[in-house]
Amino acid sequence: MAYAYLFKYIIIGDTGVGKSCLLLQFTDKRFQPVHDLTIGVEFGARMITIDGKQIKLQIWDTAGQESFRSITRSYYRGAAGALLVYDITRRDTFNHLTTWLEDARQHSNSNMVIMLIGNKSDLESRREVKKEEGEAFAREHGLIFMETSAKTASNVEEAFINTAKEIYEKIQEGVFDINNEANGIKIGPQHPTTNSTLSGSQGGQQAGGGLLLKLQHHTSPLVPHPPSPPLPLSPLFPPMCFYRTARASSLFNALHLPPPSLSLSLSLRPRPVK
Repeated sequence: MAYAYLFKYIIIGDTGVGKSCLLLQFTDKRFQPVHDLTIGVEFGARMITIDGKQIKLQIWDTAGQESFRSITRSYYRGAAGALLVYDITRRDTFNHLTTWLEDARQHSNSNMVIMLIGNKSDLESRREVKKEEGEAFAREHGLIFMETSAKTASNVEEAFINTAKEIYEKIQEGVFDINNEANGIKIGPQHPTTNSTLSGSQGGQQAGGGLLLKLQHHTSPLVPHPPSPPLPLSPLFPPMCFYRTARASSLFNALHLPPPSLSLSLSLRPRPVK
């Protein structure tokens, strides 16, 4: 499907605040009560409509553990929007917001739109952070604020779409240079494209208009098995991603990157460090 723009998002926040559940609810319209901790990143995509234009959202859900913080930082670059998430039932996740915000602003472009999300609003009886506290933090730091529930889907659509509306408004105002993909914005294709699905043990899942793809990071350098072509470098496609048994043509189409000349399966393995 053709689209006018592609916006890249990143979801950040402490472990267990519901980042992956928010992504799953937005892309798949479902809630998964038991969710494995994110290792590295997860990727999701979905089309929305703003001002009569089709907008493709490319969303990177990051791991919240401190051990993955250096990996998370690499995804700030080239992001137009960020969803900063805390858990309203855990005071410590709210207390850590300042650190996450400083990290985001240090490693991202200055125009990145940040939405502050207080998740798990369905657990009102266990609330430790008042809504007014979230609102005050957002006002102080110039953020958009919303409370959501990934379980009931309350305000999930609005959180993602309102962030996109803010980015779109900045485009109309000339704040973003849309010809520079490092800003996390890409002008859409001139002609409709065919939706692709991914296959394999780490393949994507498309439902409710969304795509969800799991990725893993490795600390050692990665190289493709010959004769697979090298992965292209792009601000919308951070290096060091590991895609297992996904057909190259489907993978590159799904991420809207220049496809390789051959339709081969990608199989990446660590290269011994000499």
